[in-house]
Amino acid sequence: MKKNSSFIKIYGKHPVLAALANTKRTHKELFTTKNTYLELKEAIDKSGIKVNMKSPHEMDSLAQDSVHQNIILHTSSIMHRDMTFLNPCFKKERSLIIALDQVTDPQNVGAIIRSALAFNVDAILLPEHTAPDETPSLIKASSGAIEKLPIVKITNLVNTIQLLQKNNYWVIGLDSNTNHLMTQSTFGKKTLLILGSEGKGLRRLTKEHCDDIVKLPMAENSVESLNVSNAAAIVMYEIFKSSSIA
Repeated sequence: MKKNSSFIKIYGKHPVLAALANTKRTHKELFTTKNTYLELKEAIDKSGIKVNMKSPHEMDSLAQDSVHQNIILHTSSIMHRDMTFLNPCFKKERSLIIALDQVTDPQNVGAIIRSALAFNVDAILLPEHTAPDETPSLIKASSGAIEKLPIVKITNLVNTIQLLQKNNYWVIGLDSNTNHLMTQSTFGKKTLLILGSEGKGLRRLTKEHCDDIVKLPMAENSVESLNVSNAAAIVMYEIFKSSSIA
């Protein structure tokens, strides 16, 4: 399976330690200070990575305004660009996959990845040109979940929807611009959940290829819609709960 061969930088103690423990990454070099190295020596030495000692001032220069906590990892991206990576999901009796339709905020995407890991999602699909790359803010927002959940970059969302439908996935779009409530819908054993951007929602072509379009039930005279990451967590929980009971 092909994996993105590009290299990225990860900043901060928790994100770096999580990445060092991920055997799917190829690590190049670690930049840190003497004190931080001594604090994290066991995990750093276990990874076998080359350590480049820097002064705190030099770390600030390397980080270029990113919050780094005196540790920066130069490592490979783990975002896949090969749809065959989903083949194991297709063979499962139950499966939940999340696709994002023009959700561009790295904080939201990172939070969605974090919730996806909590609710047993098999993979996250990100459009190549309308979703963030593996940025420091996305990695930090995922709280380490990005290291444990497959992320696949896709070139065409409609083609991807059709591929999953051929593999018996029921495709549900979450969009506030509908009268159909999530509570009125049924989830299949294999579900592709598509989340649209706040405000604009799902694109027209995306909607046309969904099997069902739903929205969250909310109190009258309340907010028009929730933050996409909050809405995603609610729907993922409901699907997870229904699969646990079934």
